[in-house]
Amino acid sequence: MSLHVFQCRACGHRVYPARLWCPACGHDQADTVAVDEAELLAWTQMPDKDADVAIIGTARALPDGPVLVLRLQDTPRQAGERLRLFERTMHDRVLPWATRLPD
Repeated sequence: MSLHVFQCRACGHRVYPARLWCPACGHDQADTVAVDEAELLAWTQMPDKDADVAIIGTARALPDGPVLVLRLQDTPRQAGERLRLFERTMHDRVLPWATRLPD
């Protein structure tokens, strides 16, 4: 399982979602790269029509970013937890998801 992010061909800066130009150097071509893990920075819970509660988190993909807004499969215990990243299709869109890694 992994999430695909975009890495600038010129400077290596990573972003998600894709951009027309690299925000770091302005280059207009990027490659897709897989990232497997992230560090949880923060999260919140909100009502969701498809489930009782949606857990939305902010995480930094490891080791080189980017910072992601993603859906969490399970409730985190604390900031700094390691997450396994994956993609899930919802409403015909591929979205970033994560689950906690075992301690």
